[in-house]
Amino acid sequence: KGGKRACPHFLHLRCAETVSQSSRGGKCCPICRADFDSVRPIPAILDDPRAWFKAVDLNGDGKLTQREVAEVLKAQLPIDFERFQEELPQLWSRWDIRGDDVVSEEEFLDPQRGLLAYVQSHFPRKRQQDEIPDIKTDREAWFSHFDYDGSGTLEEDEIVRALIKTFRLSEDNRRMASMKDIVHAVWGVFDFDQSGSILLSEFCKPGDGLADAIIAAMDGV
Repeated sequence: KGGKRACPHFLHLRCAETVSQSSRGGKCCPICRADFDSVRPIPAILDDPRAWFKAVDLNGDGKLTQREVAEVLKAQLPIDFERFQEELPQLWSRWDIRGDDVVSEEEFLDPQRGLLAYVQSHFPRKRQQDEIPDIKTDREAWFSHFDYDGSGTLEEDEIVRALIKTFRLSEDNRRMASMKDIVHAVWGVFDFDQSGSILLSEFCKPGDGLADAIIAAMDGV
């Protein structure tokens, strides 16, 4: 609003445009009800780091807070947000080189300790536009394709994202929300060691693994 961010929240661009076009009695954020004038996309951090920094800087003071960074990374990157929240204080102490509880643009761009360097290292440009491997013919490749953090396991959020992409549900908000609920409800059935994540061996377990369940669902579509 007035050329600045109206609130700290981020929405999928198409969803935000829908809100902008359909709101009655004025445009407002569906989360906090803050008024806004227009919708603008957030640049990709790896495509235009300086424009990304400026867009995320809510009050335009040239500094980023933990909340600003957490909200935008949750929206833009394929992260396990609960784990990220736990690790954020330690990460922040690395990114906040001056120790003043905020990250300046200079700190953000620091090639060794900066936030940008962290994203470049942990979320390199890859796979985003690649063709999804066929789970029916190469289960391991499908598993690795969606193991975004390279941990050797799949977490709930990675499985949800994988299924949304595999079943092409990205344009259907209702079915995306339903998929998240379904994955959460059945997670314990396929997480055989109850570790909170699914190993490749668990995923590929003949007859009982998640891979076979996904293939069966695809055959039933």
